Amino acid sequence: MVQVPKPILDNDARDRILVRTSWVSMCGSDIPFFNGGKPSLPYPLHWGEHIHECVGMVLSSTSQNFQAGDWVVAIPEANRGLAELFIAQANKAVRIVENGEDKSDFCLIQPLSTVMNAVDRLGDIAGSTVAVIGLGSIGILFCWLLRKQGAGQIIGIDPLASRCDVADNFGADQTFPIKSDEYVRNARDSTRIIPIGVCIESVGHQMQTINDCFAIIQKHGTVLAFGVPDQPVYPIEYETFFRKNARLIAAVTPVWKEYLEKAQDLFLEHRDELTPLITHRLTVQDAEKAFKMYADHSDGICKAIIDFSHW
Repeated sequence: MVQVPKPILDNDARDRILVRTSWVSMCGSDIPFFNGGKPSLPYPLHWGEHIHECVGMVLSSTSQNFQAGDWVVAIPEANRGLAELFIAQANKAVRIVENGEDKSDFCLIQPLSTVMNAVDRLGDIAGSTVAVIGLGSIGILFCWLLRKQGAGQIIGIDPLASRCDVADNFGADQTFPIKSDEYVRNARDSTRIIPIGVCIESVGHQMQTINDCFAIIQKHGTVLAFGVPDQPVYPIEYETFFRKNARLIAAVTPVWKEYLEKAQDLFLEHRDELTPLITHRLTVQDAEKAFKMYADHSDGICKAIIDFSHW
């Protein structure tokens, strides 16, 4: 914990809000900033990095859409949400419309918004067989939303059996507690190969799984690249992609205002179904522990909430 100057909301900075943080959660894309997976970055990181799934109260605003006292889900500028206060652009925030005292589970709205945007990019998936590689909280949200959108068979692939068990309860029809390259080998050796029309890569931070997606889709299939890359250039098995007449879709950074609002509506409609994703709750003093658990996939962690109420 360090003391830093209070962020100042300059009146010349239009459409900004100053937020007091109440709860945050971690995304898999935050972990490389914690464990050294971004070697080009300076050490230590800037204070407040790296968190972007935040719930808090507006203290001041230069936006007509927000005023002091509003509760918001907001994405901090430069992802500096691991702090008592942060500044966010107004178009990267949504006012919370529910009046309950505990709004910590609203941290799920930001990741849900990104999954909704990605599934929308796929178009009509009704009846399609979809494989989801990587069953962290994002992969599980994919399984859940694909089921709501009428996907046919949903297959989950993740080496952690505990994650597969959660995905089974969130819409997956069949899960395989193995790595994706092992699934590819088994599929090639099997005479009962399930034709997969869509494969979603929700792992990121390494280079192999995107090629595993190309390997398991059927001809004219689609690969959705959602997992965040850490390297600028990936070795792609281009001939496999080419011979299958495949389609590759990238899905990152939705139109935040639109999708945060849509995600809040969907979350409130299915709140009881979604909140079991939150498996751990820790205080801000245990932030390092929370990051380490998330990085190590320990203790059956799926989604952890960090409480900022007591510094």
